[in-house]
Amino acid sequence: MSAQMNRRRGFTLVEILAVLVIIGIASAIVVPQLGTRDDLRAAAAARIIVADLIYAQNMAISGQKTIYVRFDIAGNSYKLLSTATTGGDVIMSHPMTQLSYQQTFGASSKGLESVTLSSVDFDGIDLLYANDFTLAFDEMGAPYAFDYTQNAKNDLKNGSIVLTSGTFTTTITVSPYTGEILVQ
Repeated sequence: MSAQMNRRRGFTLVEILAVLVIIGIASAIVVPQLGTRDDLRAAAAARIIVADLIYAQNMAISGQKTIYVRFDIAGNSYKLLSTATTGGDVIMSHPMTQLSYQQTFGASSKGLESVTLSSVDFDGIDLLYANDFTLAFDEMGAPYAFDYTQNAKNDLKNGSIVLTSGTFTTTITVSPYTGEILVQ
């Protein structure tokens, strides 16, 4: 009886190999998905844009002047402007870096290399700048579509920014009148 009690119970080689096979199969399925998290990249880019739109809206209200956000689809970027005219834009300074307030996605954006501005629509196309779309916030924070050809703000009926990362798409909408920003 004492020989049986001294005998220790352990795992067999077959049991250990079975566990290793299960872990191997699970990691083969999970690990590739971790490397291509396009949904997280698109969501991160959307948060950056939303934060910048809210900042522009708040600067318009606090400064009691119109602030512009000019999107350049071809350049995969946007700028915050204190002045927008065909004669020349004035780019705002970023409050943290004191550099030009510009955000570019794609190859030059660490972590967001696969993110692109697929489309931007603020009630039509600026005829002078076919790839540029400009959103303006007035002194009350209300959004407008800015038209460079007429140097005028037009009522915003629909505002949308579509981001793509791989196969994942995120849409940011700007509501007319209130300027409420939604991410879908």
